[in-house]
Amino acid sequence: MTNSLVLKEALSIPSVIGKFAFSDKNPYQEITDLINQKKIKYIVTIARGTSDCAALYSSYIFAKYLGLPSYSMPPSIITLEKSKFNFSEALVIVISQSGKSADLIECEKKSQEFGAITMLISNNENSPIINSANYFFNMLAGEEKSVASTKSFVQTLLILKKLVFICQGKHGINDSIKILSDTLLKDANNQWSIDLVDNSINSGFILGRGVGFALSNEMSLKFKELCQEMIEPFSSAEVMHGPKSLIQDTFKLFTLSMNDKSGLTVQNDSNEITKYTKLVYNISSAKDQSKNFYFPPNQITEFDSIVIMSKFYPWIVRYTQNKGLDPDKPRYLTKVTQTF
Repeated sequence: MTNSLVLKEALSIPSVIGKFAFSDKNPYQEITDLINQKKIKYIVTIARGTSDCAALYSSYIFAKYLGLPSYSMPPSIITLEKSKFNFSEALVIVISQSGKSADLIECEKKSQEFGAITMLISNNENSPIINSANYFFNMLAGEEKSVASTKSFVQTLLILKKLVFICQGKHGINDSIKILSDTLLKDANNQWSIDLVDNSINSGFILGRGVGFALSNEMSLKFKELCQEMIEPFSSAEVMHGPKSLIQDTFKLFTLSMNDKSGLTVQNDSNEITKYTKLVYNISSAKDQSKNFYFPPNQITEFDSIVIMSKFYPWIVRYTQNKGLDPDKPRYLTKVTQTF
């Protein structure tokens, strides 16, 4: 079971973060200066798949910590609908692990024509977008061969969070990232148990709010592409507006509680619907719950997202293997998806 390529990549996340702390030379200050000079007044993110889950994460943190409105734009608005925009005060962030997707290449090009400052976050130093984008942020995740992205997602979150920290004028960020890496390495043996979850049930919800909702979208994607389970992500508030009628005894319900205001609301919102199924699994930093996926809270609360994903990814791979599926060969999928 340890021979899986995607498992090796997922388990490498702590060491990748440690190397990043020393080798990251991305142009954070240049973006910070543009924001402080009011040359950037809102942010548009363009991405697909796992990268789009990172884009959703960015929408929360840019709005919450910097007061910058942020919108994740479907690429087809530009590539298919041929819509035109005035992006003269926008920072357009294209997120692409491979940097090769034709629609994202086109979106970056058009965004510049619309007047935007463009920024690429990619794990590919040879992406054709680099030649066009105003700024390039290297994920520095090392080669990621697996179809299912893991470490590149975590590195994207780290870049986005570091950018916000620098915009806030915080110092000692690289030291904090190194401590994060060391903490994850020390906790590496405390893996989530695959026996907690009934793998005969293939449908359910995963509930979160705030950045937790962004993480729940990525978790949902991994359930689908690796396990062939339809675990749908919802805000714990939005699920009350109709979707909760789907819940029954043979239905999984995951709740993701961050250590912030959103986590408290997830628990409060979930109390209403957990009575409809016994298959309830809580992802939280509370140790005293049954069927609980525990994550140790980081001393910097904003890094909890990375702690959670560093535990989730190895678990979902092992859970997939336990179902008799090959996580290195997800059905019908390829590493680079060509859409337009």
